Amino acid sequence: MTGLSVWRVEWLRLVRTRRLLALAGVFVLFGVTGPLLARYRGELVGHLATPGSNVTIIFPPPVPADGITGYTQNALQIGLIVAVVIAASACALDARPALSIFYRTRARTFRQLLLPRAVISAAAAVAGYLAGTLAAWYETAVLIGAPDVGALAEGAVADAVYLVFAVAITALAATLARGPLGTVGIALTVVFGGPLLGQVPALAHWLPSALLDASNALQRHTAEDHHQRALAVTAALIVACVAFAVIRGARRETPQSDNA
Repeated sequence: MTGLSVWRVEWLRLVRTRRLLALAGVFVLFGVTGPLLARYRGELVGHLATPGSNVTIIFPPPVPADGITGYTQNALQIGLIVAVVIAASACALDARPALSIFYRTRARTFRQLLLPRAVISAAAAVAGYLAGTLAAWYETAVLIGAPDVGALAEGAVADAVYLVFAVAITALAATLARGPLGTVGIALTVVFGGPLLGQVPALAHWLPSALLDASNALQRHTAEDHHQRALAVTAALIVACVAFAVIRGARRETPQSDNA
């Protein structure tokens, strides 16, 4: 099994199973609906109000940052969950014992098996997110006003790095759990539990969770810095997670050995 063939197989698996289409579709959907809801939220709430009620809810006029934030919030929650599920299905090599033995006996190292799955999953998540970002930029410009392109690009980089971090966590989780379900559970616990540490003031600007608010802060020009510290720490954690996943996966016994 050559390195090139593994990369090609993973790409074809992603395309032919329509996982790439589903992933891109989720992000683009939020890219369209996020600015739309931000623009018409006042009218929507007004229509949902109880007839005859004396309560009036007044929203401030929407600004471009509202449209972009409406997209990124969903993209880094529901979209991230979809990305983790797809990555887990690819990286959980030991979910099917027969296939696990087949792959492991034809690859020289575990790295040759894991890296293509993790990298292609991460690339697909980033590509889907960027497609959604383009849709959000267009919808926001048409419905509300042109967003700050520089801030949009810088925020997109921060969000993309966070998505890659989530996939790296998933790859590591796949070497700790046997199947995709357990992998998803571990990965989402870490990814969504991480922001709790961000409540500690001394850690707030260093953790990956600081990237979650980067796009919103940049669009509203309230960012205290450009999140370089969080980006550096996240990049280091991505490398560490993948390296540990490779080591852990290589030392892990195959399902056949476990049953022996």
